[in-house]
Amino acid sequence: MSIAKYLHSATWFLPVRIILSSIYGILISMRNFCYNKGLFKIHRVKTPVISVGNISAGGSGKTILVQSLVQYFLDQNKNPSILSRGYGRQTKGLLVVANMTAHRASVLESGDEPFLLAQNFPGVPVVVSENRVVGAQYLEDNFTPDVIILDDGFQHRRLFRDLDIVIIDYPSTQKQHLLPWGNFREKAHELHRADQILYSKNARGSKQGQNLSFTLEKKVYNSQDSSLNLDELSGDYGLFAGLGNPQYFFDSVNAIHGPAHTQISFPDHAQYTQGQLDMITDNSCSYWITTQKDYIKLDPGFCEAHSIYFIRVKSELPAVVLNDLKKYFN
Repeated sequence: MSIAKYLHSATWFLPVRIILSSIYGILISMRNFCYNKGLFKIHRVKTPVISVGNISAGGSGKTILVQSLVQYFLDQNKNPSILSRGYGRQTKGLLVVANMTAHRASVLESGDEPFLLAQNFPGVPVVVSENRVVGAQYLEDNFTPDVIILDDGFQHRRLFRDLDIVIIDYPSTQKQHLLPWGNFREKAHELHRADQILYSKNARGSKQGQNLSFTLEKKVYNSQDSSLNLDELSGDYGLFAGLGNPQYFFDSVNAIHGPAHTQISFPDHAQYTQGQLDMITDNSCSYWITTQKDYIKLDPGFCEAHSIYFIRVKSELPAVVLNDLKKYFN
């Protein structure tokens, strides 16, 4: 168990987490107050900006929705671009992950999610920057996109967005306390800033057209992007993933491919240290299935030696989002 998970579950540490949560809440409330009152400046760029974010920590499907948005604009013969903080990357400042002709940075330099997006959409510019205003201006000045899609942008208020989409991951909202006591990044009433609220993973109380569903392909891929149908694979198989909510992924694969022999959960954005790789190799499985986000961080030779494949996950744009896109971006 990681130190973070141990401290989060330890009863003796609860009073400390409550105190830290209260301090964090005061700071976040002050920051939002300053933006709401115009004391902190919100910067606009000329290009329309769509933000995809959430209000709770952990996986909610943001990057999958970003992919759906990128594909939508490509299908409309538009030129989208992607802007991300690049969480977990080993670099600082502005970095061009991919331009319109080439993939320019490694997964360690980019962060796993920007690297994945660049890999899946050749020709779509991808930039990472802690300062999203600088990143948006760079995209606008160097690539003249029709739209900038901001991955994980709800809490980054310095950059104005024309459409603010928030995904609520229902299971992660059951503990409605702020970090590190609970899972919330900010208080639930801040959802009033969102233009659209989508619900994923067994949502309750959502309105028609607001549900965000995820679909797994019934085939797997390797490092050469060659595919195999799931029913072509036989023997005991294992699942592993480093996600905010890996159990949802495990349950989804089990539902379409039968129960896995082994399931291993790694921390979100896991970098796959030798110890983590040993956890995979120490299990006797005929083959393994993981997410594309995890697969891109593994050595192709290691994947081939241990019969590791990734499965793609897709989502359909909900009706409320499609209506806004047709209204504002066509």
